[in-house]
Amino acid sequence: MTNKSGLSAVSILLLILIIAIPGLIYYLLEWEKPQAALDADLTIIGQKKEVAVTFTDARSGIRDFKVTIVQNQSEFGVASMDLPGKGTFEKTVNLQIEPKKLGINDGQAVLKIEVRDFSPLKNSASLELPVVIDTVVPRVSLLTRAHNVNPGGTCLAVYSVNKKVEKSGVECGGRFFQGYPASGGAATVYVCYFAVPRDVNRSTLMAVSVEDAAGNRAGVSIPFYIRTAHKFRDDTVSVGPEFVKGKAAQFEQADSRLGGRLPEETFRHLNTTLREENNAKISSICSVSDSKQLWDGSSFIRMPNTATMALFGDRRTYRYQGMDMGASVHLGIDLASTRADFVPAANSGIVVYADDLGIYGNTVIIDHGQGIFTLYAHLSSMTVSAGQQVMRGVVIGNTGSTGFAGGDHLHFSVIVGGEFVNPIEWWDAHWIRDNVTSKLELIPM
Repeated sequence: MTNKSGLSAVSILLLILIIAIPGLIYYLLEWEKPQAALDADLTIIGQKKEVAVTFTDARSGIRDFKVTIVQNQSEFGVASMDLPGKGTFEKTVNLQIEPKKLGINDGQAVLKIEVRDFSPLKNSASLELPVVIDTVVPRVSLLTRAHNVNPGGTCLAVYSVNKKVEKSGVECGGRFFQGYPASGGAATVYVCYFAVPRDVNRSTLMAVSVEDAAGNRAGVSIPFYIRTAHKFRDDTVSVGPEFVKGKAAQFEQADSRLGGRLPEETFRHLNTTLREENNAKISSICSVSDSKQLWDGSSFIRMPNTATMALFGDRRTYRYQGMDMGASVHLGIDLASTRADFVPAANSGIVVYADDLGIYGNTVIIDHGQGIFTLYAHLSSMTVSAGQQVMRGVVIGNTGSTGFAGGDHLHFSVIVGGEFVNPIEWWDAHWIRDNVTSKLELIPM
């Protein structure tokens, strides 16, 4: 039987087969190649490098893979695996590369990743990445010898490193404080100002810690002597209805989200949650500092003709009509003077913040370089703005009672590496000479 065009059924069937079979063969053979991807950029490998490789093949699954490092025509096996049967369409492998164990020398090399699928064609893909092998551990030399510390105070360590590093600083009390390069040459000399914990003791960890681009780490312990077993004061602050209601209304007006609460609930929120948020913001602001010393090397100015009201480290418990309204640690020194008195910059630097800051009210923060900052809070007015360079003693604002203050005064703080420290040391010319200037003289010119 033929159709009107003269083609028989057999001819039509043959024509269909001629058209369909190549497509069927193409589908059955599978031409798509498997994929391999690293979880991070890899350009340098140190003594030990951990990296994850993910292999994928959506059609027939992964048959096998092999990871090697090629150097000077020699191939060193890192990892390989044959996967049993079909059905593994994605496989992530965590690799631990240790060049010395593999017998690989420092220098240029190529990381080669190969993978095949289960298709009849055994499709394969390879990834070749040029890498540098660097297993040389940095050598750290501590230049400062005397590290006499006070609880809640500041310490300076000066040290040298014999090769370029990506991370350099001091670990102290569970915190890492960034070091700043002070000179170059055959060895780079770093300075690192770090905060001493208020509860420092002989078991407190103090050590220089560095890491190069390859992930090689080194460090050296910092010997230290605790000058005084300082005991911080405990203080109970009784607040009355007028103060509680006044502060609650003041902050509710600025933040409508605080509305609908009892005044004492708002007050407790300000003294706990908002205080923590504000301190975290201060720490964030002070996490980036100029790499150079901006202060002039002399002692920091204490606002003149003032009386000390509250000390650094005072543990305060607020009480209202027999209720606990939250406890906090006072992270500065309160200085009382005449109303709206002039506030001088404690030392030279760059203003990094001049705005409202929650419980601190109108606040100015000055960066003095290399992780050192000063903070001036509760100001009634500010005469500087962010980005402005200021000199030691220039007026930056006037005292006030903005924020959580109960009366006109200056709250003054010193912050080192994002941590509040006792300002008294920085006001003391003898302390500056013995603990800062004399150490900076160790830096080769």
